[in-house]
Amino acid sequence: MQPHTEAIASAMSQRFRPALMAFFLRRIRNHPEAEDMTQEVLMRVAERGSAIDASRPDAYVFQIAANLLRDRGRRMKVRAIYQQGLGANEASRVEELDPDRVLQGRQSLATVVNALREMPERTRTIFILFRLENMKQREIADMLGISVRTVEQHVIRASAWLRERLGGER
Repeated sequence: MQPHTEAIASAMSQRFRPALMAFFLRRIRNHPEAEDMTQEVLMRVAERGSAIDASRPDAYVFQIAANLLRDRGRRMKVRAIYQQGLGANEASRVEELDPDRVLQGRQSLATVVNALREMPERTRTIFILFRLENMKQREIADMLGISVRTVEQHVIRASAWLRERLGGER
């Protein structure tokens, strides 16, 4: 800081620090944060130096303080929304790990696996390649040496088989 700027900063600090501290403490009730915000206002005032309207320095200083409070409020709102989002994610993760849901999922999976095991082997193989391995029907037909229409029929049969076996599950 230049000597002139230091003199302005010192004078402004002596004049406004107590009032700024009271201003911030009434609104945020956090002494260290009020101290930081007071220091920020005084730094901004010192940077402006002679650009301040000498007839109304109070208005200028407290306008800066009010702007800092608004900015703080916006930041806190954004953080709160972000934290709520994190909380929702945490809640959904906790819900996913709910022991009853895990047990229910395992039982459903066991039912599907048993239904697949009961299928004719060729139908099961084609269904697994198509639905679980995401192979195209043309690829399956070429690999097994059958027509695409035959692959389609096996997939339809497997779907009907599963619907029949799992219909009572829903």
